[in-house]
Amino acid sequence: MRIARDGARCGRRLENTMNTIMHKLAAVAMAVAGLTLGGPTGWAAIYTGGEGAYYAMYAMTNDVNVATVLVSISSDADQGFVRGYAAAAISPITITDATNTPVISNGVPIAVSIPEDLVMTWDETCLTPTLSGSAAGKVGLISYTNLNKRLLIEVTTNFDAGDTLVVSNLAFENYLDVGSSHLELDYDNDGVPDAQDDKTITITGWYSYGGFGANCAVGQMLRDKYLNPLGTLWLSY
Repeated sequence: MRIARDGARCGRRLENTMNTIMHKLAAVAMAVAGLTLGGPTGWAAIYTGGEGAYYAMYAMTNDVNVATVLVSISSDADQGFVRGYAAAAISPITITDATNTPVISNGVPIAVSIPEDLVMTWDETCLTPTLSGSAAGKVGLISYTNLNKRLLIEVTTNFDAGDTLVVSNLAFENYLDVGSSHLELDYDNDGVPDAQDDKTITITGWYSYGGFGANCAVGQMLRDKYLNPLGTLWLSY
């Protein structure tokens, strides 16, 4: 009988321990969901029960801020380019600082980079962008580094919470390989991306309309090349 009671007691302890583990895993899962889906701020519920507290999941009513998305970058639209060299205008880019505690500060340039897997560059001859948004007066000169794959924007005044900076009248060029990716934002210029553009840049190649021995294909491609000079903006409808 004693063995049976000890076995039952051990079984209850194991059950309680497993419940505690499951509750804590649920809290972690909710935290991850908060980070992924919570928008500018990630929230998760607090586990308030102890070991074996079956009511604990219902007691998870007090939210706690578990993380914050600091800044964001968003182009106005997806962009597509055909392989080539000619410069083409960028889609305007909006950079937004955190809505609770701003992090973009005076003296630390904002960097907007073309990722290494997207074979193109900024047009380094474009040095007078059009700036708008609430932070337009808080930035200064621009420059290019890293073989013109990195745009640096001088910051002259601390941003306020939720400040926006819209950058336009710049250009890309040198689309030397096909691929698809997103611009990257580094608000503290430490070389580590802090945010990724939610729009996509795609580089495509020329199309062949015929198969092997299709004599019309070359003529068709020449006409397309005339209508779409190398490097010009490519759109699909």
